Amino acid sequence: MTRDADRRTGPADATVLLAAEAAVLEGRLEVLREAIDEVDARIQSVSEKIRRLPAAGDHEASPAAEESATGLAPSPARRS
Repeated sequence: MTRDADRRTGPADATVLLAAEAAVLEGRLEVLREAIDEVDARIQSVSEKIRRLPAAGDHEASPAAEESATGLAPSPARRS
């Protein structure tokens, strides 16, 4: 492209082009904000699940905890 071709674009054309680019960038920004919100929600969910885990030294889980973790009820012999 020659310099003459570059100068054919007037201020009004440049303004329209820049406005269109700005609209595209605003759309991308909104998509990124939504993605960040989704990741934040997932982090909060995982953090809450981690907080609910028993302590590392807690080797004895209650029968109710065993049942909910496996989906199975513990055998009667294990209950004391």
